[in-house]
Amino acid sequence: MSAIREFVMNHPLFDHHDHHCNFCEFDANRESYDFQSLLGYAVADLVTAEGARPPKGPMDRERIAGLWPSIRVTGYGRAVTLGCQELFGLEYAPENFCAITEALQVSLAGKSASEVYDYFVRGKGQNKWTLQDGHFRLDNASALKEGLYPSSYRFAFRMDDLFDIVDATPIQALEGFTDRSIHTLDQFVSAMNAAIDRFDGTGKLAAIKNGMAYRRDLVVGDPTRHQAELAFNCIRSRKVFWDGIQQNNGAVDAATGRALGDYMFHRLIQRACDQDLPVQIHTGYLAGSWGSLAGTKASNLIPIFEKYRSVRFDIFHASWPWTSELGTIAKNYPNVWADMCWAWAMNPAESERTLSEWLDGVPLNKIFAYGADTGLPWCNVGYSLQAKIGIARVLEAKIEAGYVSERTAQEIAECIMLRNGEEFFGLD
Repeated sequence: MSAIREFVMNHPLFDHHDHHCNFCEFDANRESYDFQSLLGYAVADLVTAEGARPPKGPMDRERIAGLWPSIRVTGYGRAVTLGCQELFGLEYAPENFCAITEALQVSLAGKSASEVYDYFVRGKGQNKWTLQDGHFRLDNASALKEGLYPSSYRFAFRMDDLFDIVDATPIQALEGFTDRSIHTLDQFVSAMNAAIDRFDGTGKLAAIKNGMAYRRDLVVGDPTRHQAELAFNCIRSRKVFWDGIQQNNGAVDAATGRALGDYMFHRLIQRACDQDLPVQIHTGYLAGSWGSLAGTKASNLIPIFEKYRSVRFDIFHASWPWTSELGTIAKNYPNVWADMCWAWAMNPAESERTLSEWLDGVPLNKIFAYGADTGLPWCNVGYSLQAKIGIARVLEAKIEAGYVSERTAQEIAECIMLRNGEEFFGLD
């Protein structure tokens, strides 16, 4: 093992993005965790491998066993293999499914949820800090409770249905969460800020997260207040006889609601600016199958980067498959950081090329090299190893080519794996 590889493999990571269930949710399901719980994103590759006419029913043991050989060498599959080998010394293979389940359950036995997370995430995965997505939601009754995650976790506020609003659902959600009535556009904006205030009161709010790429494109207009108010009024008063049309089972179409969605996007970015909160935005590939990539390029956000020059943008997933575009944007815009969270699992070879390219073109303090983006703590182990192997290979090549010294390579690893994230989010 080279010196730089040894350094990387033993260095802690800043996990810029994850979706772990909380302690209560974990305990409620702990007896059901089996070999399938190691799959993570590999489930999507299993679905793809089945083709256009898959059999009906759940993805059971027999189907997984039959499909696994076809996906075991993809990035998703390799992450599963790496984690299984590291944790249990077992190959992820049908003949070992029972042994994997048993080994996993043994590793959980006698441990509290807190101890389980500490063992897998901070211990085996060496994830020093974790940015948790999906917890600070209005519909999450436990979001304001203490003690549901490790002390090393920080959280992002997320409310994507603000940006493709076509009915009163998000308005009503804010009314319920803030215990205030919303009858005007100004009250709508005020309620959104009040919700953020409540989460901020926990002392664990670290960022604003925007995942609207799953619901709409990333092209954001700049509507006037009047345009947004017209859309708001149509939505809030849907049974009014607007222009000879009354809709009792809906409110507006996507085109009509767009002005309000774009308006709320700008108000949320302005809130981030006022509070100096980073903004994390999903770009590029979408999780699962059949996701539309139309409109998910990071380059669609350039007008936003231009307008909000004092806001710090953490742009996710390397914008794969448009990684070179994101590198160019991060080089040109001082307020944009390029984030490789999830990218190593999607395509390890492309991620190595991307990191090498970014190091040649982007200031190294603007690169975040890792985020597991998983749902269960043991999945972090495979994803962490996958990222570290890729980072080490890139730095080994830079040293061999004579571009950097061993010491400089270590400094690069230290920055992109941990220090950049700590400085960006004010953690130490």
